[in-house]
Amino acid sequence: MAAVVALLVSSCGSNSSPPQPNPNAVTDQNANDEVPAVFYKTTEECEADTQKQQAEYEVLNSAFAAGTLTTEPTAPPIKPADCEPQMLAAQQNYQQHAPVYASLADCQAEGLECQPSPNAQNTGYYQPRFGGSYFHPFGGIPSFIFFNYGGSQRRLYQPSAVYQSATPGQVVTPNGQVVTNRKAGVVNAPRYTAAPAPARPQGTAARGTIKGRGSQGFGSTYKGTGRGGK
Repeated sequence: MAAVVALLVSSCGSNSSPPQPNPNAVTDQNANDEVPAVFYKTTEECEADTQKQQAEYEVLNSAFAAGTLTTEPTAPPIKPADCEPQMLAAQQNYQQHAPVYASLADCQAEGLECQPSPNAQNTGYYQPRFGGSYFHPFGGIPSFIFFNYGGSQRRLYQPSAVYQSATPGQVVTPNGQVVTNRKAGVVNAPRYTAAPAPARPQGTAARGTIKGRGSQGFGSTYKGTGRGGK
């Protein structure tokens, strides 16, 4: 009997395949590849854009139903009612990961717009200003979170919050990549905007935290110089 059990275990093990790498993971090789994404800085910006998208979708859907449009339109990925919880989740993502600096000069040395830390425990310290958030609802990239909003759990797109650069028209990812961002809504953005944010450093961040991350990359050799929001 023991031999039979051993044979079964051995057979199961021999048929199991090794874990496959995630084809959508951000790597040194694909980090600069442009992918479709959605970018918003405020709830109001999101609501205005998604209302426009929804109106356009309804017109196209009516044309499809009437037979004057041969291809069924795709519904917008984010609805106006989703904007407030999506941006609240983005703000939470930002607060969880934004490094805190001992001085305004240390924060500004990263090339960022900076503000006093709102955390009562960090009075007198500074952190990067919230610059908006990317969402990736297209292709094979989407990932989701559950967010408590209005007393219920909402299924939302995982936010990828970014920091406001000191250079107008640019934002900086938590991993240290600079992205030229010109508009809200559906944009083409580097794949690295979907990369998870590193954990917030303990205490106050050492000068150069963000720039140092940008030189490390998604492996060993990556340097980010991408553009997004075109």
